Amino acid sequence: MSPSDVSEVMRKILEDALITYRQEAANLLIFAGPALVVGPIAALIAASGLVTALVMVPVFLLLYLATYAACVRAASSILHNLSPDAGTAYLEVLGGAPEILRAAAPGAALLAGVAGVALVLGDLVAPLLGLAVVWLGGGGVLLWLARHAYDQPLILAHGMRTDDVARFGEQLAEDGFLWTLTLLTVVGLPLLAGGLLALGLAMVVTVPFGAAVFALAVALWLPLSAISLTIACSRLVGDEVATLSSP
Repeated sequence: MSPSDVSEVMRKILEDALITYRQEAANLLIFAGPALVVGPIAALIAASGLVTALVMVPVFLLLYLATYAACVRAASSILHNLSPDAGTAYLEVLGGAPEILRAAAPGAALLAGVAGVALVLGDLVAPLLGLAVVWLGGGGVLLWLARHAYDQPLILAHGMRTDDVARFGEQLAEDGFLWTLTLLTVVGLPLLAGGLLALGLAMVVTVPFGAAVFALAVALWLPLSAISLTIACSRLVGDEVATLSSP
């Protein structure tokens, strides 16, 4: 595709994602409910001390991964003109937990490492140093996501096993790496804005309050990212199948 075609496809994906998010806001907030409720409370607890914060890192990762996976299932249902059901989605996520965790484990380990180092350096050395680690480590996480952005949609929306996802997802990543990286960057802008707002509130009000606001922002952002990447995955899968089927 030409650059103009690529831009048009990305614009259409983002437009469809925003329209879906707005139209299905009530349902999607139910899917994001665990993160919306537990996330800010856990953030307040984590902000009480360094050890507590380190202990809470895996709790956050599991909570938000489960919520994101359920949102992917919801997005898949919506794209197939079906009414999403939160109970069914979370049961399917629970049933597919081994596949979901295997696919997400490397990225989760990278994110946990970045968070752990940032927390330690920010608490024991200097807050600005911890913030620098977040920015640098966030770049590494973003690159990993660009190569694995479609793993969860392939598992939850297309019913693939982890071994198949590793092969097919790698092909999708190679074919559209820069495109996917750009899409992730654009989709991540609302989260970046929420992070900057939370940082400002942490400096002006209190650190626990800022942490709770950031946890809430992530929970609200998860459905949007799930919808965007599920739509993009379906588009890329269709293009890949069409390419393989062409003489």
